[in-house]
Amino acid sequence: MSQDSGGIGFDDHGGELDLYDLNMTSSDESAPAVVGTIKTATRFASIGWTSSTNANYPLGIIAGGMIDGSVQLWDPRAILNGEEALLATIKKHGHGAVKALEFNKMEPHMLATGGSEGQVVIVDLSNPKQPLTSFPSGEPSKGAEVTLVAWNSQVAHIVAAAGSDGLVTVWDLKSQRPWCALRADGSAISAMAWNPTEGLHLVTASVDDRNPILKLWDLRASTTTPLATMQGHSEGVLALAWCPHDDTLLLS
Repeated sequence: MSQDSGGIGFDDHGGELDLYDLNMTSSDESAPAVVGTIKTATRFASIGWTSSTNANYPLGIIAGGMIDGSVQLWDPRAILNGEEALLATIKKHGHGAVKALEFNKMEPHMLATGGSEGQVVIVDLSNPKQPLTSFPSGEPSKGAEVTLVAWNSQVAHIVAAAGSDGLVTVWDLKSQRPWCALRADGSAISAMAWNPTEGLHLVTASVDDRNPILKLWDLRASTTTPLATMQGHSEGVLALAWCPHDDTLLLS
């Protein structure tokens, strides 16, 4: 897939979504081959692929956050078969790029997205052709640009959203209110991850070259002071991942 998170301009000639066969089960050492492709009217800012419990979509659903503010949904099987693959287009983010997008691992039909206008949108894909949208607070509420969203590892109705102002809001979708808020950093949060086995532990990373640190938060203990601060990078942290098989290992 080719993607570009830049703003809309005269050079927005659209994007392209490619599906590859990685030849993982073959002894053939040839390079991965493109097995399906589609063109899009606008470029990508984010992308995700979820499994599906819907028998009509055995290969799951692909979601793209686009730079025009829309979220588009595709059937990957239709892409492979050269058929019409676009299932729906969701327009809830105004005209800013949708850079934050993640599927819920425990409830794979649930999608969280965040846009440059500062809005978080929750999408229910039980019927992918007629997705249902809602807002964590029950109604639209705009703030700083949403740069990241992350579903909790243990509780399906908890999702965190990071803003460009360094504020992380942890939303409780059942009560439709913030469970807590973390002032993680003065600059934009570049990455965050929930502990895969402890749902009250969250790590955030700073993109600031002057303060390239990771912060470990224990939400039971404090939402203002991190449990630990980890250093080692000489410039801003761009990404991190918590090992799903050993929660004592964190990669940044």
